[in-house]
Amino acid sequence: MGYILGVDSGATKTIVQIANTSGEVLSESKHNSCNFKSVGIQTAKENIGRAVLKAIRNIKHPKKFTFKYACFGLAGNDSVADNDTYWKIIFESRIKRYLDPYHTLICNDTRIGIAAGSDNKNSIIIICGTGSNCLGINDNGKEVKVNGWDYILGDEGSGYEIGLKALKAVMKAYDGRGKKTLLSKTVIKDLELNNIYELLKWAYNDSFFKNRVASVARTVCRTAEKGDIISKKILKEAAMEVVNSISTVAEKLNFKKRKFDLVFVGNVFKCEKFFKSIVVKEIENKFKKVNFIPLTEKPVQGAIRLALEKL
Repeated sequence: MGYILGVDSGATKTIVQIANTSGEVLSESKHNSCNFKSVGIQTAKENIGRAVLKAIRNIKHPKKFTFKYACFGLAGNDSVADNDTYWKIIFESRIKRYLDPYHTLICNDTRIGIAAGSDNKNSIIIICGTGSNCLGINDNGKEVKVNGWDYILGDEGSGYEIGLKALKAVMKAYDGRGKKTLLSKTVIKDLELNNIYELLKWAYNDSFFKNRVASVARTVCRTAEKGDIISKKILKEAAMEVVNSISTVAEKLNFKKRKFDLVFVGNVFKCEKFFKSIVVKEIENKFKKVNFIPLTEKPVQGAIRLALEKL
């Protein structure tokens, strides 16, 4: 029996699936992120090895084998240099003996997400999770990517950006430099802290920094639902950044008067009223033929699809 490997590694976690050459999933595993920009090269190497080896153990194959094709969709894979770094991480890890370099595809996680979410040759994926990223493809095979430059250079519309603005709003309110906000109470409560000084200690603990800040986005959404003006403002600003990313990709792909799918991915879109609904309304006004699609399949299944196509 031949096996196909699919890997989806975002800013928070890595999900691995192994399928047969008919596309039937035989094994799945989950581990920590292997985004080397967040966790470092050595930890990324360890995490990718553990995730894939766990999935291999689950199929209980008695002998050594090589995957017929493997596809890795990796967050932070934004340039040729990034791709080279990921290539070294993967082929210097413990899983290299299971891989054929000529039958291995390494790409950005948006590429596998769009493969999982849409069969349309004209499609865009927008990811708003811990980070934010947008990728589009048209029927000529042209690809356009915007944003997703990580938390320093460009992560607008992400859970991280929303969380960071909320934390700064809390500090401004505390100082008197900014307006009072219900976030001053809800953030402290949700983080299980006692006061503003414990928040300082929490903020400057470097352990999984981006993930922890991004988790505050859930608090912002709930606080907006309670009527907090600052929370609503933060979410609207983030939503408009997402609209800008989608619009830029759609215009570069000449989708203004064409039908295309728009796939939503990421927990930030669970904030329906004060985030997702704004994005939907604005995009509908700009692009009349857009078809909104929630991602019903796991993005890792897009990696399996791409691997099967290459095979």
